[in-house]
Amino acid sequence: VLLMSIISELYFQMTGAQPLNVEEKAKEKAIALTNLKADYSEFGTRRRFSFDVQDKVVGILKENSGEYFKGTSNLYLAMKHNTIPIGTMPHEWFMYHGAIFGYRSANIKGLEAWVDVYDGSLGIALTDTYTTDSFFDSFSLKKAKLFDGVRHDSGDPLIFSDKVFNFYQENRIDPASKTLVFSDSLNLETVKRIKDHVGGKMHDTYGIGTYFSNDVGVKPLNIVIKL
Repeated sequence: VLLMSIISELYFQMTGAQPLNVEEKAKEKAIALTNLKADYSEFGTRRRFSFDVQDKVVGILKENSGEYFKGTSNLYLAMKHNTIPIGTMPHEWFMYHGAIFGYRSANIKGLEAWVDVYDGSLGIALTDTYTTDSFFDSFSLKKAKLFDGVRHDSGDPLIFSDKVFNFYQENRIDPASKTLVFSDSLNLETVKRIKDHVGGKMHDTYGIGTYFSNDVGVKPLNIVIKL
């Protein structure tokens, strides 16, 4: 996370880029998401334009979204703006367990270790490291009850939400008691489309990154670092 944010910020410094309309855009988005009644968090550290832009955006989101702004994955900014530090497990967690225990065991070992470490906190399971179908083959009834919900990060979000809904129903778990976190290249249009499709059948919430921290008139870097 830190390496990516440094690379991104240095790139825009070295190319002489200047951010445009930071406050106006952030306020418009905060109001629009509030009107949609969409719970959301700021996940934009890795590909931000700069620390200053992200700092301003988090403050504006909190100020203009009330109960619908749930926090930021940036620990310092969560402290500074008196909001919740919030996030989910990374792909690297499952990659590590795949390397140590073998890929057939990666999801099972990763989920068990996560529960051992966090003891019930941070209860959103990431589903797509080795494909969503593989994940749900490993997501036993016990784990489905233990975890608060699951996170979508690739593929069609509407198909994913249907798959999750059916999974919980088949396991006699009330889908409305579980949370779906969406975090794949979100903007207002995609949030509205997903929210309309979910239709209140489950608790839907949105982790929005680059669209908050680097929508300032430049092309964000399409970068990622994995284990």
